[in-house]
Amino acid sequence: MSVRSKQSDIVKIQGPTVTIAVGASKSPFHIHKSLICTSSLFFQKAMSGPWKETGEQTLELPEDDPQTFALYSHWLYCGKFPVIYEGNNRYKEYYDLVNAYVLGDKLLDVKFQNSAIDAIVEKSSAPDPHDGKRYHPFRASLISHAYSRTTESATIRKLFVDMYVDAAEAGWLKRELPKEFLYSVVECFMKKPAAQVKKIKAFDYYVHHSAN
Repeated sequence: MSVRSKQSDIVKIQGPTVTIAVGASKSPFHIHKSLICTSSLFFQKAMSGPWKETGEQTLELPEDDPQTFALYSHWLYCGKFPVIYEGNNRYKEYYDLVNAYVLGDKLLDVKFQNSAIDAIVEKSSAPDPHDGKRYHPFRASLISHAYSRTTESATIRKLFVDMYVDAAEAGWLKRELPKEFLYSVVECFMKKPAAQVKKIKAFDYYVHHSAN
C-alpha cells in the first residue's frame, strides 16, 4: 500500500468539525465536515440548505448504533476497520461488517460499503492466526441478520450466496437459514456447471452510485 496520496487530499482534514450525536445515548462523534461530506452523500445533503442556514454544528442519528458509527468514523480517518477480535469470538467481526455495510447504505457512502465487502472477503480468505482454519460467514443467525437489514438488491446478499455455493459443505445446511437465501443458493447451484469453480473477488460485489 502506498504511503503517498494526492496533495489535494490534505483539505479533507482541515476546517471546521461537526458533531454527530448517535443513538439514544447521543454519543458524540466530532468529525471534520469536509471529510464526512466528501465521503457521504447523506451528510453532504444534510449539512447544506436549511441545516447550514441555522448555524447548527450538531446532527443527530438517534436510530443508529454508536459502535457501528465508531467503525465509520475510524474508517473515514484511517481507511481501516478495527474489527479483529482476540480470543474465540471469530464471528463477531462478520456482524460488525454487515452492520457497517447497512450503515453505509443509509449514509449513501458507497466507498464505505465496498470497504466492508473487501473486509468480509479478506476475513473469509485468510486462515485464523490461532488455529489456521478459515471461518466463513455461514452461521444461520449471521445470514438472517444480513437479510433482515437489507433489500433484495443488496450486493452483500449475492456475496454470501456465492461464498456459500463456493465453499459450503452439506452438513452446514440449516433450516434456520432465510428462505430467500436458500432459494438463491439452489438457483445458483442449478445454473452452475459441475466443473466450474468461481473465485470470489470483492469488486464483483461492489455497490455503484445510483443513476438517480
